[in-house]
Amino acid sequence: MTSKKIYYLLFLFVFFITRVNAQFVGYYKMDDEGLDIPTYSLFILPDNKFYFFKYGSWKTGKWNEIDKENIELIEIKSEIPPIEVYGKSDENKKETTTVNLFGYLNGPLKTYAFINFPKDTISPKKFQPVFNVDEKLRENKYVITKKNEESNWLTFSIPANKNKVKYEISYPFDAINYTFPMDKKYNYYYIIENIDSILQPVALTLTKQSNGYYIGIDRYIKQKELTTTETLKKIQDAKISVENESYKKNFGTKIPYHSVEKIIINESSVLTLPNGN
Repeated sequence: MTSKKIYYLLFLFVFFITRVNAQFVGYYKMDDEGLDIPTYSLFILPDNKFYFFKYGSWKTGKWNEIDKENIELIEIKSEIPPIEVYGKSDENKKETTTVNLFGYLNGPLKTYAFINFPKDTISPKKFQPVFNVDEKLRENKYVITKKNEESNWLTFSIPANKNKVKYEISYPFDAINYTFPMDKKYNYYYIIENIDSILQPVALTLTKQSNGYYIGIDRYIKQKELTTTETLKKIQDAKISVENESYKKNFGTKIPYHSVEKIIINESSVLTLPNGN
């Protein structure tokens, strides 16, 4: 018997013995009638697990009862790296190496985005702020183009503590370096940020009131009747829909990172260029 079938049988058993007294267990959808916006979908499972789908992403974790009218949903982060790099060859840019930060997160984290192109992984690094022009902080992507050199590595740094990040950089600060090999057959790279990996875990409250259920502070969400089979299928369909990353096929080949290291970036280790290129 496969692990998937075993989980399904366990889910049926737990669902049967807990459904009588677990008023929150079920499927919820935001009341979006007449609204042209993405909707929320929430699945509260009897084994204290939940799935929350919102705006093309999803979260999962554990729920706990606060009292008879409220449960708390606490996200459990998946182990995905915050930075992904893809490489390909662009025949129109043979003399240069281009790095495209695709859809980089808006906000203070941009200020703390640093990049460098070392020849080895041992020598001291001189970091270049990516968004070192004020106007660039308002853009959702940024392209760096440099002449082809003997750079063997691409290192991208993000702040280690996201809670203390502000728009004005304060040195020194703790950072995490992700180092990727630069293959000589590629001259165009995409850096993609996995936003859900970088943000802090989400904690939400689902509240039952006399007129229905609310997620968060004031988002009204309807509970809908589904069978156990329908619930499991709907979760799988929602995952497939969200995880469809077919757009990345145009980015080339995914490049695994070579190393991850915690460092301290001092002002003396920063290379500031007027135009960020």
